[in-house]
This record gives sequence, C-alpha cells and structure tokens, in this order.
Amino acid sequence: MQPSSGSSNPQKSSNMQQQQQQQQPTSALYSMSMLDPAHRRDPVEKSEPFTKLRMFLDSASITNWELWMSTRLFYGITTNPAILEKDGQRCTLSNLQRLCHIGEELGVKEMQFQAWGDSAQSMVSVALDLFGMNPELVVVKLPCTLEGFQAAALLRESSVRITLTGIYTASQVLLAQSVGAEYAAPYLGRMNDAYGNNKGFKEVVEMQRILHAQKARTRLLVASVREPSAMASLAAEGCDTFTISPAVAGKLFAVSYTLDAVEAFEASARRMGAYDQDEGATTSTLFHRHGNNH
Repeated sequence: MQPSSGSSNPQKSSNMQQQQQQQQPTSALYSMSMLDPAHRRDPVEKSEPFTKLRMFLDSASITNWELWMSTRLFYGITTNPAILEKDGQRCTLSNLQRLCHIGEELGVKEMQFQAWGDSAQSMVSVALDLFGMNPELVVVKLPCTLEGFQAAALLRESSVRITLTGIYTASQVLLAQSVGAEYAAPYLGRMNDAYGNNKGFKEVVEMQRILHAQKARTRLLVASVREPSAMASLAAEGCDTFTISPAVAGKLFAVSYTLDAVEAFEASARRMGAYDQDEGATTSTLFHRHGNNH
C-alpha cells in the first residue's frame, strides 16, 4: 500500500538531513562540535593541574568578585578585617558566612578569612567558627605573632587549614613552615616601603628559596603586590601564588599596545565584511541551525 502524501518517509528525511549537513562548511560543523560539551576534551587529565600558579583576589567587594571570577583566572578570595572595612562588609560571623556562600556560588576554590582576638584561645574560637562554615573552602588567616602561632599549633591538631599573614622576614617563613601552615603571606609593597631600595623584593625571593630548599608544602602567598611587573619578576624567581587587588587585576588588561593592536584588528575585520550579516551566517546562527537538526 502506497503511503499518503502527508506521510513521512524516515529514510528520505534522514538523507535530506545528511545533505543539509554536507552543504554546511566544514569549519562551521567543526565549530559546532567544539561548542557541544559532549565533544570537548580537556587538554590534560583533570587530576593534573594545568599550572601551579594560584592567583587570589584581595577584595571583599561582591561586585569585584562577580567581575573577576568570571575570567576564571582567580583561584580564590583573600580578605582581612581591614579589607572588609574598606569594602563596607561587617566583620561578623553571620556576614562572613553569607560571603562564603556567595563565593562558593561564583566558583571560588578557596575563601580566606582572618580570625580575630587578643589571645591565642580567642583566635582559636573564632577560627573554628570560620573553618566550620565550609571546611572544603575556608582557609583561616592568623597573624604572624606569638599568639598567632600558638593558635595555629592548636588549630592544626584539628586539621584546620592556616595562612600565616603579616610576614616581613625570611625567618618568619621558617616558623610558618614548621607549624604546618598551608600559606605564608609576606607583604611585598609594604616591605619595600619599610626597607627601601627594593629590599622587600629580595627578601621575598629569599623566602621562596627557603621553601624550595626545604621542599616545604607551605606556599608563599605574596600580598601587597602593586604592579603586575612585580608579580612577573617574582614568578621568574619561582613564586607561584599571589593575591592582588582589583586595581592591580585591572592593570593586567590595560596594556596600551595590546589594546591598540586589538583596535586595529577590529577595524580591519569591519572593513573586510566580518560584520556583514548578509554575506554569511554568524556562529550563533549556525549553532541554532545545527541544534534544529537534532
């Protein structure tokens, strides 16, 4: 029995779809396969980090978090009471819990909050509350003082992850390593101010050499970085962990020669018809067409 004119022929429909796909440029089909998550492949195994570099954003501004975390350049967020005050955030457990939740939603891998208190025991109490917010996410910062190290020793017994902060001398890095701190945070810019003649930079390099020589697991988390060039110079000396302000992050993308080159590229693209929609389909159009075939 012959099918009616309104009936569909699966074989004919399949052949037509194949012909339509064959008519699309190979480059377009390749682009669509790259956009489809099912066809993506990571360049390395997920267990292997692509780089040892870790960059943190030194800010408590949610607006800046949203902007800079969208670049996927930053591993985490660092804060302290002074940064909280600067960005108008209350230094309370309830507010830090809220910030922790926001950071997690933005894809932050680590949130660093600083414990406060005038004794080791009071810092331990606050630190346990901070760490308890999310043990997978939170690293607790402690000052590089006698009380801070006493608190760190007690907290490490409970496997609390620690950053020793406010470091100014290479010998303090030895102490941070000895107590089992995950990070030791020297203040590069302030050290240069205090010592003069770029001696802060040299001291930070010495700190990194100590950790390397000791095969320490402690990372040197370089803070108070005022220029991208300082970060690059320290990276050449083996430093791989930095925390920078949103202002310094902005400087990373404010290279005038790069911006001039991009402007020239775009001007050429426009002159040569890249934005003339009637001469070809855009990627979004091809994606829509490709999606309709399935």
